Amino acid sequence: MVQSGMLSIESKNIFNILKKWLYTDQDIVFRELISNACDAVEKLTNITEKKENSPGYEGDISVKLDIENKCLIISDNGIGMTYDEVQKYINQIAFSGATDYINKNNQTGIDTIIGHFGVGFYSSFMISNHVAIETKSYRKDKKPVRWDCHMDMSFSMNEGIRTEAGTDVILYLDEDSVYLKNPKMILDIIKKYFIFSKTKIFFEAPDIQKQLVNITEPIFRLSTNLINTEEMNLFYREFFDDVSDPLFWFKFESIDIGVRGILFFRNTKNNTEELDGKIKVYSRGVYVGENIRGLIPKFVNLQSGIIECDNLPLVVSRNTIREENSQENILTLISECLAQEVTIYLNDMFEKRRDQYEAHWPNINAFVKYSILQDKTFASVMTRKAVFMDLTGKYYTIKEYIEKFGGPEGNEIYYSSDAVDQAYYIGIFKRCGLNALLFDHVIDQPFMQRYEVLNPSVKFIRIDSNIEALFNGEMTEKDVKNSEIVENKFKNAIGSRIGNIRLKVSNLQHESISAIIINDEKARRMADMMEIYGLIKATNFSDRKIQAKSTLLININNNIVRFILNSNNEETLNIIINQLFDLALLNQQALEPEDIEAFVNRSEALLIRTINC
Repeated sequence: MVQSGMLSIESKNIFNILKKWLYTDQDIVFRELISNACDAVEKLTNITEKKENSPGYEGDISVKLDIENKCLIISDNGIGMTYDEVQKYINQIAFSGATDYINKNNQTGIDTIIGHFGVGFYSSFMISNHVAIETKSYRKDKKPVRWDCHMDMSFSMNEGIRTEAGTDVILYLDEDSVYLKNPKMILDIIKKYFIFSKTKIFFEAPDIQKQLVNITEPIFRLSTNLINTEEMNLFYREFFDDVSDPLFWFKFESIDIGVRGILFFRNTKNNTEELDGKIKVYSRGVYVGENIRGLIPKFVNLQSGIIECDNLPLVVSRNTIREENSQENILTLISECLAQEVTIYLNDMFEKRRDQYEAHWPNINAFVKYSILQDKTFASVMTRKAVFMDLTGKYYTIKEYIEKFGGPEGNEIYYSSDAVDQAYYIGIFKRCGLNALLFDHVIDQPFMQRYEVLNPSVKFIRIDSNIEALFNGEMTEKDVKNSEIVENKFKNAIGSRIGNIRLKVSNLQHESISAIIINDEKARRMADMMEIYGLIKATNFSDRKIQAKSTLLININNNIVRFILNSNNEETLNIIINQLFDLALLNQQALEPEDIEAFVNRSEALLIRTINC
């Protein structure tokens, strides 16, 4: 039974190794060896379950760091190997024990076995110059085997000492090994890759008592009706290192493509917290990666979650997804599945739990709109479910707003992009019994533009743009004549300060409006875009007025304007008209610095006149 020799490499597989297997860090050693142990346990579990009246079997794995003997031992009580199997799967590098097993037991094996034992096992030599195996097959008539191998590829095989079925992989470490100096590194690696493994994994070291490393029954795998919300929130905070509870969460599963998981919608504190989330991906209990491109839709990455995939096409080292030859383009199928699950959940919340949807809206606002811009599947459903707060604090979809408030032509949406900067115009709307929506998030402008492209009949009008139609009264022949007088008095008083701002006198129904500046909607949007791209400086008010096609709208139905019409006191008219003009500029955030001193002095003069009266 004693044998020694040099390892042979199966030539037909060596090119696959070189092409698909490139190890980049030493974590691979633990990921491979523990995965192999999980495979061995899974194999014996499958065999035991098929036997009638078989004794109960519970597999487990232990990882032990023996500093005194300078070795790391990874043990399992799984299926074990015979002398011939060691010869085949270990000595002939690049045979896969798991693949061979699946071929013989294809009923369940392909859904449960990850490994490529023969290939991945040799990652052991990344941290050890001498590796040994003590193994015993579950077959009662087979003897245990001891296998030793060194870096020069010389090996020996003889009878082993193991008495129970299973395998010990023994890695003899150098004195300066980082793992001998810092055992916690091993513990952290095991937790990272196997925290949700279904097989119990224990770790012990001289300064670390034997402890269960993984969570074999994590809360997110339980049936939804068995999950305690407080426990789930605690799990989320600890696992994703978040100080806040999730807003909400939902589980999903697609049996057809072998994917399941849980998605947590994060509390971004009204979008003041970091926007990117963490989607952790596992393949049959082994950690593969986070936020994997091509697997996770870009918009879903804004949230956090756990995804378990049965059929990921992994390279041999299990830490990278192989893009070529994927089963029916499995990556695309999983990505589409995730997009659909998020869409269905939010749509159901809107349709069935509108109050809850609106309560969460300040936190999911940016996510929903960004997702609409990014994903066609999501957009096809959720564009109609985006809501906006109105001036009274109620939420409306665009369709709901048009049906209730629609404007003169029935298809206009009046909106405010900044409740503070446009407070004066908001006040006008409220006084006049009009309503508008708040488009005050940075993503609202691209959302609005996309909506207009898809719905050409809909018009978005900012409350300081093109709103004259809302207030227009009838201009009588007398009003037309008087408007010429008022216009001339404004031009004379304001002088060159008027610049390129157009003057227009109108008879507005609401007499509380004296003089306001309005802008052409399309021209103003162009001015905003030019400012964003640096073509107009934010402080260059003159260029902005020109580009925005601004108009000073004067209401002849207002008492102050009537006073201007009937007064011939040039000094008084100069003060009042310039004051009205500056107030209109202030409401547009467009009063130039050189005019502020004159505005303050004029305001004081008006106060003095009031006192003297």
